[in-house]
Amino acid sequence: MDEKGSGGGSADAAALARDLVDRLTAISASVSSGLNRPSAPASATGGGSTPDFGSPRMVLENGARFVSPYLPGDASLRPLKALLLRILRIVTRDQTVFNSAVLEALRGALVEAEGAFRDTAAALSQLRAEAADVARRGEETGSRLTEAVARSGVTLEALGAVLHETQHRVDGLEKLMEEKYGELRLLRLEWTTLRAGLQAPPRAAAAAPAEPAAPPADDPLRAGLYVDFEEAFRGSEEEIRRRQGADVALFGGAPGPVADLGCGRGEFLEGLREAGLRGVGCDANPVMAARAKEKGLEVDQADLFEWLAARPDGSLGGVTAYQVVEHLPALRLFDLVELAAAKLAPGGVVLFETVNPESAYAMKWFWMDLTHVRPVPAPSLARLLSASGFRDVRIDWRSPVPASEAPPAALGDDPNLGPVVRLLFGPQDYAAIGRK
Repeated sequence: MDEKGSGGGSADAAALARDLVDRLTAISASVSSGLNRPSAPASATGGGSTPDFGSPRMVLENGARFVSPYLPGDASLRPLKALLLRILRIVTRDQTVFNSAVLEALRGALVEAEGAFRDTAAALSQLRAEAADVARRGEETGSRLTEAVARSGVTLEALGAVLHETQHRVDGLEKLMEEKYGELRLLRLEWTTLRAGLQAPPRAAAAAPAEPAAPPADDPLRAGLYVDFEEAFRGSEEEIRRRQGADVALFGGAPGPVADLGCGRGEFLEGLREAGLRGVGCDANPVMAARAKEKGLEVDQADLFEWLAARPDGSLGGVTAYQVVEHLPALRLFDLVELAAAKLAPGGVVLFETVNPESAYAMKWFWMDLTHVRPVPAPSLARLLSASGFRDVRIDWRSPVPASEAPPAALGDDPNLGPVVRLLFGPQDYAAIGRK
């Protein structure tokens, strides 16, 4: 450099500037590429490595000599050149100021860049440290999860075995309870049958017709009057046959003939005959029994208790009584259930239909029949059948209020009015059904 003159100084300064830009670019590229590397060696203090700005700083320091023209001490013709520089100083003064300003700007930029690169390197080092910590914790968590899954697998397997064993025991207890319930039901049936056999004769004598459920045979006038009541308040033969027709299917495959107690005009027996099933019946009303016999039905004019008691035990496949139980005093209803249980074969079906006392609309017509004794609530009759040993006892609601007199259906769904609507306009009849 000591060979360069004033003219060579500008060229050297330009070369130094280019060198400075190249070095800063290299440093920037180095740091930028480091952001994409998965890891970088940490310094002894734990921070990240920072770029070396020594070389660019040296370039600036060397360039500081060229802010203003100068002559090396060993330059040839130095006195002449020095005189020439003093003469040209008035021309180069502004250039010197500009060069100084550029140099200071470059120095400031270098300081700022160095600080920025240092901060970036520190942030990058922190991010790498955090990433390494997250990876380490992820590995630890994965290990713990693996161990937990392994332990849980063993625990779940053990719990599964315990659950299986418990379920097996519960199934065994349920089966045992079913067996005991079946034994209890059979005991109830046996007791009911024994009571029917022991008490039927005395009870029949004690309850002799002080207040018969139907007009006696020797009073044809009243018997005919009751037929008129049936026609007026219960319905025609066609209507009754239609109502009872759906019940015939309950007795398909019955283990014996089906006995219809108080069979009236024989509508249900007709339905059994049409289905190919044998039906027998009785009715104390001579007019009713005569009408049924005219149809060729197997019907006897007789008191239902005497008629049923005379049947062999276990000989019937079904026992039905449509609109009968409301004609009986409470004790006679017990007798009827006991007799039905005794006379039915195993698997036989009992069906008792009566007026629904939970319907105010139905009760309006209940006392129209002057031979009605008392209404029988559905829960009471169902419980009586269950307590007597019948199984699968259920209540079948039937005979809805005619649409012309029923309230709009939407009222029944109203949470406030629904209970009142069901109480006033509930089904008119129900049937209690059970199986021996």
